[in-house]
Amino acid sequence: MTTSSSIANEAVAVIGLGCWYPDAPNPARLWENILSRRRAFRRLPEQRLPLDSYFDPDKRAPDKTYGRKAAVIDGFDFDWVGHRIPRGTFEGTDVSHWLALEVALQALNDAGYGRDTLPRDRTGVIVGNTLTGEQSRSLSLRVRWPFVERAIRAAANSEGFTAAATDTLVGSTQTYFKSVFPPVDEDTLAGSLSNTIAGRICNFLDLQGGGYVVDGACASSLLAVTTAANVLSSRDLDVALVGGVDISLDPFELVGFAKVGALSPTQMRVYDRAANGFLPGEGCGFVVLKRLEDARADGDYVYATLRGWGVSSDGAGGITAPSVKGQSLAIQRAYKRAGYSPGLLHFVEGHGTGTPAGDPVELKAIAAALRAYGVQRPRSCGVTSFKSIVGHTKAAAGVGGFIKAAIAANRRVIPPTANCTDPSVTFAKDARVLYPLRDGRVESPEAVVRAGVSAMGFGGINAHVTLESGDPPASRLNPSLDEEVLLTSAQESEIFVISANGLDALQRRVEDVVTRGDGLSIGELADFAAELSTEAKPGAKARVAIVASDPEELEATLGDIREALRNDPPEPGTVQRCASAKGRAWIANAPERPRVGFLFPGQGSQQLAMARRLVRRFDWAKRFVEQADGWLVAMGLAPVTELIYPPLERAPDNAQILGWRETLRQTQHAQPAICLASVVWLKYLARLGVSPAAVAGHSLGELSALHAAGAFDERTLIELAATRGQLMAVTDVSGAMASLACGRPEADRLIGEAAGYSAIANLNAPKQTVISGDVDAIERIVEMAKAQSIAAVRLPVSGAFHSAHFQKAAGALREADGIPEISNPLHTAMLSAIDGKPMRSGVPVRDYLSRQMCMEVDFVSLVRSMTERCDLLLEVGPGRVLTGLVKGTVGDDRLPCFPLESRPGKDEDLNVALAALFAHGQRLRLDALYDSRLCRPFVPASERHFIENPCERAFPDVAVPAARTVTSEPPERLFTLIPPPPEHAAGESVLPHRQVAESQMVTKPTARGAVLAAIGSQTGFPIESLTLDLRLVDDLHLDSIKTVELVSDVADQLGITEPFDAAQFADATLGELVERMDLLEASAHSAAPADSNAGQSAAENLSERAAPWVANYALEWEAEP
Repeated sequence: MTTSSSIANEAVAVIGLGCWYPDAPNPARLWENILSRRRAFRRLPEQRLPLDSYFDPDKRAPDKTYGRKAAVIDGFDFDWVGHRIPRGTFEGTDVSHWLALEVALQALNDAGYGRDTLPRDRTGVIVGNTLTGEQSRSLSLRVRWPFVERAIRAAANSEGFTAAATDTLVGSTQTYFKSVFPPVDEDTLAGSLSNTIAGRICNFLDLQGGGYVVDGACASSLLAVTTAANVLSSRDLDVALVGGVDISLDPFELVGFAKVGALSPTQMRVYDRAANGFLPGEGCGFVVLKRLEDARADGDYVYATLRGWGVSSDGAGGITAPSVKGQSLAIQRAYKRAGYSPGLLHFVEGHGTGTPAGDPVELKAIAAALRAYGVQRPRSCGVTSFKSIVGHTKAAAGVGGFIKAAIAANRRVIPPTANCTDPSVTFAKDARVLYPLRDGRVESPEAVVRAGVSAMGFGGINAHVTLESGDPPASRLNPSLDEEVLLTSAQESEIFVISANGLDALQRRVEDVVTRGDGLSIGELADFAAELSTEAKPGAKARVAIVASDPEELEATLGDIREALRNDPPEPGTVQRCASAKGRAWIANAPERPRVGFLFPGQGSQQLAMARRLVRRFDWAKRFVEQADGWLVAMGLAPVTELIYPPLERAPDNAQILGWRETLRQTQHAQPAICLASVVWLKYLARLGVSPAAVAGHSLGELSALHAAGAFDERTLIELAATRGQLMAVTDVSGAMASLACGRPEADRLIGEAAGYSAIANLNAPKQTVISGDVDAIERIVEMAKAQSIAAVRLPVSGAFHSAHFQKAAGALREADGIPEISNPLHTAMLSAIDGKPMRSGVPVRDYLSRQMCMEVDFVSLVRSMTERCDLLLEVGPGRVLTGLVKGTVGDDRLPCFPLESRPGKDEDLNVALAALFAHGQRLRLDALYDSRLCRPFVPASERHFIENPCERAFPDVAVPAARTVTSEPPERLFTLIPPPPEHAAGESVLPHRQVAESQMVTKPTARGAVLAAIGSQTGFPIESLTLDLRLVDDLHLDSIKTVELVSDVADQLGITEPFDAAQFADATLGELVERMDLLEASAHSAAPADSNAGQSAAENLSERAAPWVANYALEWEAEP
């Protein structure tokens, strides 16, 4: 398909943004969360949906949900007084109305508009919403009381209750049942309707351009955007305030979605092979839209420009089943209108719900639309999902994705999706033109970033829009950390440390941590971990360290720790590892500070993207690798970082990745690359406060070890590794290597039995020996070993390392420039990999490294020597090869060894290593662990203000008739219990006469006092907040009925009986009302008769208007049966 501009189209500018989503009360905070992939999912709060009542892991359980988690808003507390919304109106209206109003005002303010500066008659409000919100559904229960009463009476009757007992039960139940709901009044209906969400915004701002709601299920708010774009293009409006709101996490939706099987029982994994459903969310977003030409003419700041939009339906088929054809049609229509190809897109903000049925269909639909425009290049367009951090916000999801895309286009950043660890197979099959945006990237500030946004809903409705960058990046959206840094902030695990001066105190601290950590979200794990790190005492004797990946794991592990401290605490001087916590938790009782050994890996450990997270996150790491590239360029060599860090996310296919991997594996590249990565990790350990008691390396790793011991500086290391690699990459003899699952004796025997040259290259472990030599000899030994049931495998290397094959290279290294003869004095002990013995301080570097190139590596002896000097080891560099060899040599218990990065980006490795170090008594600078990461002040869930469902409110103290016991004694007996009256002198009154001061007499209020008191009573506004310039309708938002009631009430208080039209004050100011009441009151007084009956008439008039406050009672006696 070719592009076309045949559809009438006018570009639409996005000039204002506002939102409130979980953990994101504004767009700037939302942007930080998007970049850092900060997920807001937590256990459903009790005040929202108590799991004890509604949860059941059995998906077949009736009226239950198997979902436990959601992303919920906290901190929203609508200021009804400040917004001049009467209390009764506020309490009787669904919270979705108030959230929408709050966010709409936020967006208008962002666009630079106030209530008085909007073109009111040309501004409209279009809101995406479905079924208003959960509070309106809960409030409707009150008017269903007759049904509840009928059910209670039927149950009571079946149980044989007496009529009196049933009446008592019904009365008490009614009192409690209705106590949590506001009374039904004139605000109830309007406050429970969906359309009045838009109407309320129009009312508050006095807009006449039209306000209504669009309901397209989960596509609602993106449909609101397309609707607004149409009315702006047709010039029916000049400004459109557009958004969506969804506050619906009640049983109606959660049990309903559970029965459809749409919810995830575990985690939300959008576009992932393990996708098993969505986690629900809630929120609200609004944008201010304007024709681009008008925005430019008015000098508005333009975040992004909306260029195209398309809508479609799936037609015939399942009403809830997604359709590739239907979705693709909406996408194609959008680009036909835009006039450019989707092949220009940097990314698509997808609908992405994480369902195993929906995600593949959507990916296929996007891919089909791209192919229809001739796009064939694999992995040409990224896909991301807003829902991956806030869940499925349903009617508010589309505008949330639109806001994300608008900010991304504005900031020139390609935003990531969260928790996609194993991408869907669809990317490798039907959607090869797409790729999941797992990392994200920052583009040039001058670039034009283009994005698509999709949304779909039940009923087969599909919407898609496309937008592009507008003005230069908005400074108001500048995040707290650099965007490149935030893209690396997300981690799969966190470390939690607890310490005290003794086990009893530690147990109390653990209990405190359990309490504070209850109910936290995934995103708050980092906040909590950072706070606990600041509370850790460096010299504390009793310690706990935990590594956890989610709140559930942290909660379970803390439970295990608590039980261990109660029932099986560690002995003094010992460290206890908790096997039940995946081996990722420790308890320590007065451990000695550990002696830490550093092991540096050799060739074969190289990995694409090794140490990448550190390089992207920290300026010091980035500067170092740039320096290293510069040193290599100065040697006439190519920069190595380009080989370590290719654009993996955009690799067109696995063949490309394999090609990059093969290039890095080449000796001349691998050696400086591995040393570079090891130095980055060495630097980071120093910042964390970890220094070695001894160092060693395996083959190439000895170069890094020498540097760590102080033998030479970083530049010498990189240049030496590059020289060594260049020399070893060229050999005159073809050679091979193989790994044998046997010790030295068996290897020597096999070597002796095979013809040709071969030798032991590495004694890696008691049962792992590597041999090296001629190709024919190595192949024969492999065949012989297999015949004798000894596992053997040929290694994928280019030469016979650590053999006589490299004598020429060794000689060249000995003569090479830039290699020191003697090392600097060593400040740390270094053990040789040749024999496991300590090296003397002045290492003959040139001689040692030349000999080492051809000699065998005795790693077994090295590890046994390290055992005498160290309590635990760290593998400083890429991979975990050495960790496995240490375990195979001495076992975990005797000398535990921990990798720092077994695979690129696996933060769990570092966290486990640090947790073990902390538990063993190491003094860590844990603050360095949270540098350049998005960590916010931790607020426990117990202190957060979540939206509350009325049905989960605590019952207030209500007056319920108590059971009474009636005595059967005759009245004569009761009279004897009444004491006789006191004696009084003749004519003396029983009650003393009181003189009442004139100042104490009841006085009639002034008109001003009556008006203010009536306003305060009817609206709940503090009287001190009222001023006489406020208008009843425009400012205090009273409707005409309430206005008439208020004016009539004031007249009654002032004794005004003269008829007047209360409706004339519909939008008077309070001052005008006071002035009119003063006149009416004066008129009434001047006409009043001055006779003795005046007081009686006034009293009668009052009695007619006032409800009686005294009830009549009678006591009757009946004989006891």
